[in-house]
Amino acid sequence: MRLKLLHDIFSVCKLSPGSEIPGWALQSEIFFIAKTSDELSIMCPSSSVPADINASGDWRCFRVDGDLAFDQVGVVATVSAVIAKADISLFLVSTHDRDYVLVRQHNLDQAVTVYRQQGFLVDLPG
Repeated sequence: MRLKLLHDIFSVCKLSPGSEIPGWALQSEIFFIAKTSDELSIMCPSSSVPADINASGDWRCFRVDGDLAFDQVGVVATVSAVIAKADISLFLVSTHDRDYVLVRQHNLDQAVTVYRQQGFLVDLPG
């Protein structure tokens, strides 16, 4: 399995459930938005997040690359189990075509090492 480390440093933001989706969240090349009865969550590059927003920062993001079928079984389990066994916390989001695994910046080198030891191909930004 191939993983590509994205260049940006990301934040995961928590807004109140009644909040409108803010314009700053929509300005990035990559972002994820989820709304529930409990919260509005936004994952985007930290550089887009205003200072007064409740956010957890310093996340680095691996994109699972390759021609994976939408209904392929075990992709999320495979990429997350390796990190969990190394006792590294993760945040995971998915789209129709891709899965994204985020780890804290201070765990990045360990995550790259663990993935490579388990046979993953890890592409780092040039």
